[in-house]
Amino acid sequence: MRLLISFLPRFVLAGLLLFASIGAGHAQGSPESDPAHDARREWHNLANGRTEFEISDPALLPRQIALAIEQSGCRYKEDMQQLPIRFIRVEKQRFAIVFCRFTVTGSHKIFDLQNLQKPKPMAFPFFARNGGFGATELPGVITWKKEAGVFEAEIGSDIACSGRTRHTYRLSSAEGLHGITFVIVRIQVKKDECRSEWLTIWEASPWPPWSERFP
Repeated sequence: MRLLISFLPRFVLAGLLLFASIGAGHAQGSPESDPAHDARREWHNLANGRTEFEISDPALLPRQIALAIEQSGCRYKEDMQQLPIRFIRVEKQRFAIVFCRFTVTGSHKIFDLQNLQKPKPMAFPFFARNGGFGATELPGVITWKKEAGVFEAEIGSDIACSGRTRHTYRLSSAEGLHGITFVIVRIQVKKDECRSEWLTIWEASPWPPWSERFP
């Protein structure tokens, strides 16, 4: 009888350890511990059914979005009160428009939020002063023109009445492996922002039908 009694605590302890290990295994495989599920849950809590909205509190940003912004070298927290992060949906694509501070100047960046675990900054084509086109993640101060379905990005000097350049973009579902991209449709300049009007120096023409490109 003493032998039986001495074995009982060990048996109970072994049972408790086995139960705890099974519970831990279930917890690790549960949706609550899945990174993709966590990212979606944080996003849905933030969006709350909205397709376009702004936030001015850095603490409200989902972790993966905040991490992607910081890893891109973007200083954003100090300007969020005056220039909140704007979230939009265009052609079923989610984006975040973030103002980034660099010393005394700054520019917006747009982050693609299709993969909420790995948001990524988008590149924009731009007019190069020495000829041709380049690509940048810092196109200037971006305005989303929802009615026209285009983005406008302005670059200029902080000096009053100086010149400015404005690029107009639209979203494109590119063919092949390019995925979603921004294409440039218009370039405008203003020599003196205090007096002169915008002058269009380049504008994209519609491409001919595919059958006409390769007869």
